[in-house]
Amino acid sequence: MNNKFVRTAVLAVVIVVGLSVAKNGLTQAILTSAVSKAAHVPVRIGGVNLSFLSASIRIKNLQLSNPAGFPERLMVDVPQIFIDFDPGALFKGRAHFEEVKLDLKELIVIKNKEGKTNVESVKPSKQEKRESDQKAKSAGGGKATKLHIDKLSLSIGRVVYRDYSLGGKPTEEIFDVNIKDREFRDIEDPAQVVSLVMFEALTKTSLSRLANLDIDSFKEGGIQALSKGLGVVSDGTDAASDVASQLLGSLLK
Repeated sequence: MNNKFVRTAVLAVVIVVGLSVAKNGLTQAILTSAVSKAAHVPVRIGGVNLSFLSASIRIKNLQLSNPAGFPERLMVDVPQIFIDFDPGALFKGRAHFEEVKLDLKELIVIKNKEGKTNVESVKPSKQEKRESDQKAKSAGGGKATKLHIDKLSLSIGRVVYRDYSLGGKPTEEIFDVNIKDREFRDIEDPAQVVSLVMFEALTKTSLSRLANLDIDSFKEGGIQALSKGLGVVSDGTDAASDVASQLLGSLLK
């Protein structure tokens, strides 16, 4: 075999692999920033695989960390998220996700020594609720939104509650939620997913009594989505809706 041909082929493979790694790294950075802003807490993503051939994004080991002032780092552990997207929508500056599969392994609710709970930090603010309502009205009026999720399939393993408010070793309660592939449709506000997850997980526990949690506030954050058969949060909407345009712009450079 011609040595020049072999060298050219090897170089081509190296370039393709390098571009793929760079593309995935950039996608990971964009998604980390968007989710962190939407959830109001630090976010870590273990890995991302974006494929235009299969029109899919696979996110591995997404973790939401606790805000400052809590004795543990981890709040939410999501081993895998799968997104089936419409590539054509990206070129219009929109994110059209035909299907999202979210597999949440564990939600850890912490009450610190001051009596504050970590999940309070991800609740939607009043302004974010207003923005969510405005987006819903715009969508109802036929105005195109920057994101649309046709179907969200949600699985949740368990909720762990640890109470450090009494000092010393925390008391612990474990709730096996065991939600499997619950479907929600037609999500227009990306940040609603945070409230949806929290509401669905926490309603399967007795933490409204044990930790004095206002679970209904998560329901209020996603009232528009809940009215269509889903429930979600309304937080960091601008950051999440910019993901499509950021991905498109960076990939075409």
